[in-house]
Amino acid sequence: MAHGSLSQFKATLARKIERDQKRQSRAVRNSDYKDSDEKPEYNFPELTEKELEKVKSDIRKKLKADRKKEYIYISIAFVVIVVLVLVII
Repeated sequence: MAHGSLSQFKATLARKIERDQKRQSRAVRNSDYKDSDEKPEYNFPELTEKELEKVKSDIRKKLKADRKKEYIYISIAFVVIVVLVLVII
């Protein structure tokens, strides 16, 4: 049995070495993308205080409308579940 376990150990060691080499080759390929320390530049327009407040209020209105829709959907689902439970009982 000693020879069998030695060959299994060697095979396991060879697979480990193979995995490590594969991992290292992937790391070398992916390192090209991470070399740059530059931050990306975005072309956002400069907004005045008034324009910025308008954008903020538009976002708030949209979020409020979305919350209202969500509340309506949840309410409808709750009513349907209650009706189904009452019908089953």
